[in-house]
This record gives sequence, structure tokens and C-alpha cells, in this order.
Amino acid sequence: MLEGIFFFSINSVYIIYKIFIFAFIQYCQYNATIKFRKGEDDCMNEFNDYNIILIGLGPHAKRIYMNLFKKYRMSPKVIVDLKSKRKEIENYLEENDFRSVDLYLLDDYKRDNLELTNEDKKEIQELILQKKIKYAIISTEPKSHFAYAKFFLENDINILMDKPITAPVNVNCDTKQALKIKEEYNTLCQIYKKKKDKISFKIQCQRRFHEGYLYVKRLLEQVVREYNIPITYIDIYHNDGMWNMPSEFLERENHPYKYGYGKLFHSGYHFIDLVAWLMEVNRETKGKQINNAEMFVSTYNPIDFFNTFNNYDYKRILKTNRFEKCMENKEKFIDFGEIDFHSIINFKEEDKLITNCSINLMQSGFSRRAWCELPKDTYKGNGRVRHERLNIQVGPLMNIQIHSYQAYEIKDRDQILNNGVGSVEHFDIYVFRNSQLIGGKTFETLDIATLSEKDKKYFNGYNEKARENCFINFLLNIDDSSDLLEHRTSIEITEKAYEAMSRKKV
Repeated sequence: MLEGIFFFSINSVYIIYKIFIFAFIQYCQYNATIKFRKGEDDCMNEFNDYNIILIGLGPHAKRIYMNLFKKYRMSPKVIVDLKSKRKEIENYLEENDFRSVDLYLLDDYKRDNLELTNEDKKEIQELILQKKIKYAIISTEPKSHFAYAKFFLENDINILMDKPITAPVNVNCDTKQALKIKEEYNTLCQIYKKKKDKISFKIQCQRRFHEGYLYVKRLLEQVVREYNIPITYIDIYHNDGMWNMPSEFLERENHPYKYGYGKLFHSGYHFIDLVAWLMEVNRETKGKQINNAEMFVSTYNPIDFFNTFNNYDYKRILKTNRFEKCMENKEKFIDFGEIDFHSIINFKEEDKLITNCSINLMQSGFSRRAWCELPKDTYKGNGRVRHERLNIQVGPLMNIQIHSYQAYEIKDRDQILNNGVGSVEHFDIYVFRNSQLIGGKTFETLDIATLSEKDKKYFNGYNEKARENCFINFLLNIDDSSDLLEHRTSIEITEKAYEAMSRKKV
């Protein structure tokens, strides 16, 4: 069922990166990484001076940022989290040999505040001065992103923040809340613009740094620029295999649904952002400039899933009756966030269609989970397997497809040692060309391994390597497409999506 039709203008800032800038970024990343691998003392000392405060030590921060600190022989100077997490954090730091890390722990009731209290501001400011903090990584639950981002901007601290940029609650059922997505973004941008010559503000959206996606974008830019034919069709599909048991919808704090948002603010933002990032290619054309868009939205929610997979099905398939009471009153789930998001976006010049985009983002699909109890690793050890597909048409001139299908979880990486279909690192690119018109091979296929070197000692996955590239760019203060100001189109799409959902609830 269609939840809404929206028109919105496309006016995000766009910077055309010249070839020498791209080469410079690649050189800096390569040079820094090589120095680290060799253990050169001068480089190690240089990065030891990068005093960092980490906001949130959850599953994502442990898997990504703490591993990067280990790799580069660094350590956060300060970690900010909740008082209820003290024992867990202290145990983790001791087990992983992180020494001399100061903890600043907030009362749990402050976790969703849109502004830090004056007391907390003062205490954190003192730590910033004492530890000479110049860099902040915000990796906490996104409801609190706005409070920390605003605070660090006001204190002239460089920021690397996980997606989504902010996450107002109840955006799927309250139109005023949905509109805050763009309002909060604009507030952060206004502060940042005044300080951009002194500090940087990057968003961790790894597909902007993924060598497979970078390769595809460069191919598209070459053809679109040379032949003045825009991208005419984009189809994106992603299923992350995150099957939640009924009681978990009520309990989850990491990737929650009970706050009135779901897939779009979980992994979904990556793909909204991927659309916006790829659509920048169309600005290479002359006389075919997109200036508005029409959006259709549909969702699949927890209450829908409980109708599809009911208590009888849990008894039959998972051999449990433990969710019977939880599912007695399904109405309590009615305003919970979306499990699946489906959208068609028509990008236009006035009333003329230029690019049709189909987006299908799912959490209700294929999973390897076959148990009711939550394991210790709920982030990547609970049956999550990724299926990801991208299909792009440049009119009759070229078709590019990306296929990435896992059959095994990350913890089972060794089950398939190659990069074939089903392996943890499967990522194939198919390129079809109208070779009689544009030259090149009529068909070629590329494996991600041919585009990206693997550091065997530290390799944690190609997506993780892309996150590492973003991390290094942040520390080296290299200007790149991950800047906060470059996310305006992504924010506009996200806001309109949730606005459509909320209007259906009125």
C-alpha cells in the first residue's frame, strides 16, 4: 500500500573532485597505512598525539573503532557512556589491554536528552582541556547524536559520527518529529559552516569509501561525462538478516524499533546515502539537470510480521511458546519502527523524468538465526547475513550490476575461503557495454579482490576496510565526500520517507 507521494527539491551542495584530489587522498591513505604496518616510530608517535574522545562503546564501536585503535597502536583518551555500562566497559578495556582510558559515565535517564546538562558539559570540557582532545568519534545510539555533535561543534572539536546523522523519536507516526530530521541537520550545518576552516565533521558511511563502489562511480562518471547521457535507472536491494524475536522489539536499545524508527535509521541510511552519492554523477550532464523528485513509500512493520509469522508458527518452527503472552496484544507494536522499507523515487527536471530509482531495504528476509536466546554478540553473531544488489542503467549505453550475497555469518568466515557466492566477502561487479558505441569490453566481471588489497593480519572485511579509509581520512583531515555538508540530499530523502509514513498514521 502506498503511504504517500511527495515532491521535494534537490539542492544539495556538490563538489566535483578532480583526478588529482582523488589521487592525493589515495596516496595519503596508502602512505599512512604502509607506515603503520612497518611500525615506523615517527608515524606511530604522530598518531599517538591524536587525542580522541569516544562517545559510546557499543557493539559497533568495539568491532570497528577499538580494532582500529589496536591496529594503529592508539587508544581513546576518554570514553563517554552510561553508568549502567560501567562494569561491562571496565571488563572490556582490561581484557583488550587498553590502559589509561578515562571514563565519563552519565546517568541512564539522560541517554535521550537533546542537550547535555550544564554539569555534564562542564565535566567533559574539563576532560577535553586536561587530555588535549581534538577529535571526537560519536558512536552512540543515534537518538543522542544531536546533543553530542552540537556540543563538540561548539567546542571546536573535529567530529567523526556514525550514521544516521540524528534520530528524532516517533518519526514514523508524528509528522512534526519527521520534520526534525532536516531541522536538526540544518542546525548542525549552520554551526559547522562557521567553523569549517578550523575543524572537520565527517559521517561514517562506508560505501562512499568502498573500493568496489568507488570503481563503479568512476566508470559511471566517465561514460556520463563523455556521452552526456545520465543514469536513467537505479535499483537497490538490501536484506541484512536481522530476525528479531517478538520480545526483542520491546527490549532492544541497539538498533531499536520501540522509539518509532527502524530499518531506515539502522543499516538503511547507508543505501539512501548510496543513492544520493551515485546521483551526483548526473551533474556531469549538460542541459539535463535534476531539480525535483517524486517519492512513493511503503513499509512492512512489526505488526505485519506478527501476522505473517504468528505464535503458532513459532511453536511449529522454533518449538517454543515463550512469545505467546508478548503477542497477545499486538496493538502495542502499532507505532514501532519499520522492519522493511520500499520506495520508488522519480528524479525529474521540471516534469520530465530523468532517473527512476527503486529502493527495497529489508530485515524480514533470509536469516541464519535458528534460536530464540540472544547470543553474547548480538551485532554480528545472531544470524545476520547480508544480501546486497545494485543495478544501474545509463540509458542504452551501459549497465552495471553489483551482487553481494552471504550464506555465512562473519564468525564463520573460514567456511568458504574464496570470495565466491555465499562467502562472507562475496562482492562481484558486472559491467555490460554497448561496445560498438562506447568501446571497451562488451561484458566483464570483477571480483572485489582484484580491486582491493587484503591486509591478512588485520583484515576484518571489505566494508570494514572502507570504514578504516574513512577513519584515516578523518585523522589526516582530508577533504572528502563524507563531509556533513555533503549529506543534504540523503537527509531530504530520509525526511520525506518518514514524513510519508507519519501521514499514514494520522
